[in-house]
Amino acid sequence: MSLSSARMFLDKLMAEEDLGIQMAGELSRKRMELIRQAGFEFTDKELEQAKASLSPGALGHVAGWLCELPFDNQVHVRSCGGGLWH
Repeated sequence: MSLSSARMFLDKLMAEEDLGIQMAGELSRKRMELIRQAGFEFTDKELEQAKASLSPGALGHVAGWLCELPFDNQVHVRSCGGGLWH
C-alpha cells in the first residue's frame, strides 16, 4: 500500500470515464446488497424518491454513502456534490 498507488488510481479514475462508471455501478449494487442484508427492500429509484423528500443536509455525514449513483446501466448526475470518492 502506498500513497503513490492511491494517486495513480485517482489519476486513472479521472482519465478513464468508463472506469468511473463501472466502479459507480459496483458501488450501487453493493450498497443495495448491504441495505437488503439490513432487512430493507426497495429499489434505487424508490431510495432517490425518499431522499428527495428530506431537507438538505438531513442525512448528515452518511449523505456521501447515499449519493445518487448509476443504476440499471444508466448514468445519473451525482446529487451529493462530492462525486464518487468523498
